[in-house]
Amino acid sequence: MNASVGRGISTSINKGMNEKPFAGTDYVGMWYEARRRHGVDDTMWFGFYENGEPVPDWHRRSHRFGDGLGGLSVLLRERGHDCGPLPSSRTMKKPDWRELWRTRRPLDVPATAIEWNHLDASQRHSQSHVPVSLVLTPEQTLQVESAARAAGVSSTIWLLWTADRAVRTTLADVQSVMSWVFPVNLRGAVDCGDPVMNHCSGLMVSVSGKTAPGSLKEQISARFARHEHWRQWIALTIGRYIGQWGINLLYRLVQAPAGRHTGSYSNLGEWNVPFLDALTCSGPGSPAYPVAVSTVLCNGRRTLACRLHPVIGGNSERAIEFLTLWRELSCTTESLSGW
Repeated sequence: MNASVGRGISTSINKGMNEKPFAGTDYVGMWYEARRRHGVDDTMWFGFYENGEPVPDWHRRSHRFGDGLGGLSVLLRERGHDCGPLPSSRTMKKPDWRELWRTRRPLDVPATAIEWNHLDASQRHSQSHVPVSLVLTPEQTLQVESAARAAGVSSTIWLLWTADRAVRTTLADVQSVMSWVFPVNLRGAVDCGDPVMNHCSGLMVSVSGKTAPGSLKEQISARFARHEHWRQWIALTIGRYIGQWGINLLYRLVQAPAGRHTGSYSNLGEWNVPFLDALTCSGPGSPAYPVAVSTVLCNGRRTLACRLHPVIGGNSERAIEFLTLWRELSCTTESLSGW
């Protein structure tokens, strides 16, 4: 099955892309407003496969007003689908300051060192291509789960590991030490006022060419144990104290150079939507995090998608090359040879 770009962008959804769907303040969204003011895209993309079409119909939502789960639920409800309650956090108890202090010691992991095949910082204000998406067959979807079990990890961790392998094969030197943003849903553990608001924190995961799937699983567990997602949440919601002006200033001060990190990996879980053939999605990415990869399971079929920023020479053709390899690595255990 071929990777697809899509039929285009839904005009009906575009009209509401920048409309705030709730009352109140989304403090995480302040960071996306800051990056938008600095010319960095904040658009999330959601693709609907339906009526047997081989390509998705893309819809866009601003990250300023919600995260991936929230944005997708808004779009589906606009089409009459009751999504029910959104998934809750796996970590429901917020640690106190003493616990955060006790677990403050950082993990001993290799420092990020990425040697991109192509890096052009002058393209930092260029916009990424429309996401490229690939729908797996039901058989391939089951193969992904089987390969993950053989590796001794969940499909979420397996797909991050194979995505990392695909990046270092197609876009960067194989010996690079990658750094990925691994989103963490905090719904239920925090109440932001509306379930569609940004409820996601994250972990920064380090992956080298010698990192096995089991080692990646252990690293993520260790990062959860030292509450890195809660430390990040405190930083993400500091706007409640310093306002948008303060966030704009902080963003300008902490903005990383082009290609400093690998990118973001998003898994929007499993959905059952009777009127769709499949779902796909993509995060915005950025010059500092130029690879945005994502996956979602709908009606028994998994999709893989990505956007590659122009600073690393990103375009649809390179994205298709990456996706094809990501699927190949994910559906078999051949990449486990030597582990």
